Amino acid sequence: MVVKIANITSQKKVLDIGTGTGNLARRFLACSATVVGLDQSEKMLAVARKKIGNDPRVEFYRVPDAFLQIPYPDNSFDVVASTYAFHHIPHHAKSSAIREMLRRVLKPGGVLVLGDLMFKDEEAEKNALNQYEWLEEEYFERIDELRSIFKELGMKLSAQQFTPVTWVVWTVKEKVHIS
Repeated sequence: MVVKIANITSQKKVLDIGTGTGNLARRFLACSATVVGLDQSEKMLAVARKKIGNDPRVEFYRVPDAFLQIPYPDNSFDVVASTYAFHHIPHHAKSSAIREMLRRVLKPGGVLVLGDLMFKDEEAEKNALNQYEWLEEEYFERIDELRSIFKELGMKLSAQQFTPVTWVVWTVKEKVHIS
C-alpha cells in the first residue's frame, strides 16, 4: 500500500528511511524509480546490498539519525517513505522528524508516506499492548497525535488502518504557487 500511495513512476526519486534489508526499496525499484535507502545498521544495509545487487538506480547509506538529519539538500525527493521504522523515534522527536521529511527534503507536490505499527488513540494502544504479548512497548505513534502535528504544519493527514496494529499514513506537500 505504501508503494501504491506513493504513485511511483520512472521519473521519481524516492527516499526510503529505515530501509533495513531493502524490501521497500526493492518494490520502488520494480516501479522504475531511483531510490536512496538510509538506515542506522550497516549489517541491515549489507543484506539490502546483497539482495538488490548492483542496480545503479539505488544507493544505500548508513545514517545514525536518518529521520532527523537527512544528508540531502532541500527539495531532493519526490517521495519520502518509511515502513516499520518510525516507531523507533522518541515521541519528543516525532515533530522534528516530520518537519525534516516533509518540509525540508520532500519536493513540492511530493508524497510523504509512512507504514508502521500505530494506533488510533491512547486507548487503542493500551488495548493492543494488553492483547498482543509479542507487542513490545516502543514509541508508537497515535493517529490523533499525528493529525495534530500535521495540522500545525498546515497539512492534512490521510490514514488507513490495515490490521489492529498497522496503519499507513500519508500527505502530499503543497505546491508553491507564484502569483
